[in-house]
Amino acid sequence: MVHPIWESLPYIQEELVAVKALMKSELQLKIPDVREKILAYMDAPGKYLRAGLCLAMAQLTPEGITQSKRYIAAAIEVLHLATLIHDDVIDEADTRRGIEALHIQKSNRLAIYAGDYLMTYAARLIQKSQQEFDRNPLDAWVMEGILIGELNQLANQYRQGMTMYDYLRQIRGKTALLFAAATFFGYYSLSQSALQNRQAFYLGQAIGMAFQLRDDLIDYQVDAKVSGKPRMQDVQNGIYTAPLILGLQADPSLRQELKERGQPWSQQELDRLYQSLVDLGTLTETERLVDNYLAKAEKRLRGLGGKQESQALVNLLNQVMKRHF
Repeated sequence: MVHPIWESLPYIQEELVAVKALMKSELQLKIPDVREKILAYMDAPGKYLRAGLCLAMAQLTPEGITQSKRYIAAAIEVLHLATLIHDDVIDEADTRRGIEALHIQKSNRLAIYAGDYLMTYAARLIQKSQQEFDRNPLDAWVMEGILIGELNQLANQYRQGMTMYDYLRQIRGKTALLFAAATFFGYYSLSQSALQNRQAFYLGQAIGMAFQLRDDLIDYQVDAKVSGKPRMQDVQNGIYTAPLILGLQADPSLRQELKERGQPWSQQELDRLYQSLVDLGTLTETERLVDNYLAKAEKRLRGLGGKQESQALVNLLNQVMKRHF
């Protein structure tokens, strides 16, 4: 099953079915219950957005979607799953994609090792793609950059003095880099100019920045029954995102509302903080940032593909950025 967001691009929808099958067939893990859990994550209703963007970018090239690009899309999605498993341990999340999280079902230690295994699995899938790269793509910068972003987030937990510059730099590594890898590797070819390949990278980076900022808004605005996670979970975990950081810059007295590590929040306290951010206009300001990054992505996209193909992807991006999940 593929997420309904791809219904407007049925050729990508079909390809994602093949990518998912590839992810499952190449999995070599022999521990039955861990293998079963990873397969359950793969079958759960995820958006497969990064893999889909990888394939959509490949479709813009003269070669189109080849088996090599399917392997690359599978690698990107496996790497994303690895980061999700790690995130769930750090965030103490109970569920992922509607099923019990691995660290809850087993242990933190096993979940961390499973995530590490998936990172090496992603590297193997890239190697099996037989794509000609002018450097080792995963080891050289993607994995390292993503993990640096994760470490920055951990280091910045409960840091009330974090600036928007710090935060945008953090999510550029944590979230946007994997989107950039998806669009770059999907479009990449040694026959393309270095400028074209670089444009594909920055396209994904802009999409990833918009995506994360939209996630920040969802965390504050959308009920758990719709979003799939508790409302305002980030601030309760000491993860300060764009709406709050902008609020702290506009009104430093908001620091008095924040909690120390381990202190619980009441619903009344969360509601009061949310209303303060509404009054300060920081949710609207974050929305403007989403629109700005999306505009940058659209501009780069139109420079890479044909008018019809580019418009189809622009429509998809607009749909994704309006999501509540």
